Amino acid sequence: MGCGVLWQTPVEHEPWPLRAARLEDLAETLTRAAGLPPPAQAPRVHFSDGVHKVRFGVSSPVRPTVRRRG
Repeated sequence: MGCGVLWQTPVEHEPWPLRAARLEDLAETLTRAAGLPPPAQAPRVHFSDGVHKVRFGVSSPVRPTVRRRG
């Protein structure tokens, strides 16, 4: 298995303006494929037209954390 590097980039923007939406069709297969039970509730659906004036910071590699036993 290859060893990649995970990078993080700080992002700043105003809060996403959410609007109500209606789900018309859903083909959800991931939970069953993962051996999990189906969701117990109907999905919550929202929509956003997006945000403007997004600021990106400098990307940097994420240092792996070492988990210690004990």
